[in-house]
Amino acid sequence: MKPLEIKQMGYVTDDIEASALAWVETMGAGPFFILPDMGFQSWTYHGEPQQMTLDIAFGQVGDMMIELIRPNGQWPNVYGNSMPRGCVPHHHGILVADVEAGARSLGREAVTRAELSAETELRYFDCRDQTGLFLELITDNEESRGFFATAIEATENWDGKSSPVRPISVGEN
Repeated sequence: MKPLEIKQMGYVTDDIEASALAWVETMGAGPFFILPDMGFQSWTYHGEPQQMTLDIAFGQVGDMMIELIRPNGQWPNVYGNSMPRGCVPHHHGILVADVEAGARSLGREAVTRAELSAETELRYFDCRDQTGLFLELITDNEESRGFFATAIEATENWDGKSSPVRPISVGEN
């Protein structure tokens, strides 16, 4: 198997802004962009449709994107049985050219499938028995690369202090 490049570490949190500020203060990450109430064209959990939106914050630390997620939807879901306290590790995020082929290579069923747009899909796989976390496969395309580029470009031009947490709208990333 060709090695997969982890591009993102995902965490579930009950407080997006506090977690983002903790990453800035502790690890020098950032700046973080907050995208509230991100919706999906479709979302399933164990093959069943589920209503879900996410408040997310994303920023960069070194070569790694940090994604902070606050789920807004039914429990249980891919993020757990209930909202965790604090900020807990959840997944490794990987960009793949072909999500279906990537899924086949894992040899397991997706816990969650979601469509961000007609071109961009994500799937979560429970790999905690092998890697300690879930694995998120994300369609590698212009839309998803733009999302990652936003964090990288902001880090390159950031002084490490000003506006560590910033709002963003879907059209901006």
